[in-house]
Amino acid sequence: MRRTLPYILLTGLSLPFLGKPVHVDDTNFLALARQAAQTPWRPHSGSINWQGSTERALDVLSNPPGIAWWLAPVADAAVWVQHLWMLPWLWLAIWGALRLGAAITGQRTAAALLLLGSPVAMLATQSLTPDLPLLACVLAGMSGLIGGSGRHRWAWALLLGCGVLFRYSGAALIPLVGLWPWLAGQRRVALRLGLISALPLGLLALHDMHAYGSVHLVAMTGFQGVALSGTDLLHKAAAGTAMLGGAVVLPLMCWSKPGRALAGAMVGAGLGCTAVAVLGISGGGAAAGLIAAAAGGATLGGVCTIRDDTDRFLLSWLVLGLGFLLFLRFSAARYWLPFMVPVVLLGLRHTTAGSIRVAVPLTLLLSLGLAVDDLELASAQAQTAAHARAQGTGLWAGHWGFQHHLSQAGWVALEDDAVVPAGRLLAVSTIAWPQDASGCLMPAGGLTVPDRWPGPRVHTHVGGANIHGHALAGRPPTPVLAPWSLGRDPQDELQLFLGCPD
Repeated sequence: MRRTLPYILLTGLSLPFLGKPVHVDDTNFLALARQAAQTPWRPHSGSINWQGSTERALDVLSNPPGIAWWLAPVADAAVWVQHLWMLPWLWLAIWGALRLGAAITGQRTAAALLLLGSPVAMLATQSLTPDLPLLACVLAGMSGLIGGSGRHRWAWALLLGCGVLFRYSGAALIPLVGLWPWLAGQRRVALRLGLISALPLGLLALHDMHAYGSVHLVAMTGFQGVALSGTDLLHKAAAGTAMLGGAVVLPLMCWSKPGRALAGAMVGAGLGCTAVAVLGISGGGAAAGLIAAAAGGATLGGVCTIRDDTDRFLLSWLVLGLGFLLFLRFSAARYWLPFMVPVVLLGLRHTTAGSIRVAVPLTLLLSLGLAVDDLELASAQAQTAAHARAQGTGLWAGHWGFQHHLSQAGWVALEDDAVVPAGRLLAVSTIAWPQDASGCLMPAGGLTVPDRWPGPRVHTHVGGANIHGHALAGRPPTPVLAPWSLGRDPQDELQLFLGCPD
């Protein structure tokens, strides 16, 4: 029963969310999937408006094509079918987490529930994004490398390397494939397995050269590496730490090392205070950010223990992740997924049974609360889009699910700073990074969707939090640190305009 509990529990927690509307980055990947259904070899050859201007997907969507190929058969199916289509990745991830937990910590069930039941993993399970397939490849591949038989390790190395087909963060894990046998003194095995794990990346590069004449990963390295100023790095470091402690690995297993956990909490709080002061964050956002940053610091401090080569390996994994996350354009809690694994495993290796008994249910409870609110947020965007569609057709400004729902109904994107033609309808979602319009606009109504969920919010201006990124839409955008907070501001607001007569 203990071996099947994670499958039953985690699958059961995902089933109520099968009808969750297309949300946030789901929009991107369904666009790629529809293109893959038409031209399987060139999923990125279509166009998309994601930063305000319509561009080639190859130039603006910084993800490899794996999820597009996976979703292509159901690209135009009902959303509940699309969510069901993603469940095999959950089951593979659970299988890998059970094996990895048994091999490294002896805590099979706890490892699976803390890894796949964390808020970010639960939200990934309810999404149409490459995050869950990446995590599944990492967990299953690493479990085979560490706990499997020697003669089959090449297959597990290959599986782990396939994570790069879904997110380029999978490339950061390739050195770990060789590190594990290297620590055991198996130098030749380390080199061979490392090369095998890099094979999918090499084949992907060859595919890109043939399909597009350039390597997508190389282009996206420049696309991502644009936020490297001191202020940018401070913001990402503080937000990443806050997201870790607030929505990835809660600070519940770190107190078996109270001195290190307390020191880590002080460092996290100091980092948060500095970011709050530099970025001008105030009110609820400052309070939530400081608490979450201290929680993340405590989590990191509590796991910084080296007793053997396994600890060295896990800490190396974590350090690689920290470096990779700082390089990205912005912080989002889901970016932690491939790098949260060593934090959970180190926590399980060095904590007490009592701490585990507390950590598992509290983690699942928070995850469920945040999932309910994220469902409400996705539903609010579907509701505002439906209200706009009832007025006719026109132009949309504002991305995420709002973009998907209106584009599917024949609406087209407003190009950033473009003039809305006379009498043409414009629909704006105020929470989802809208484009600006030039010229004269006349108000034509709208809709405000109130917050009905009394629990924690994953996206709130009043509470100053966003689990999907380290800023909130606005003019200018509002920087945040915390992945969730409390607030009763509306979930979304639709604004309708008409272009002024000539």
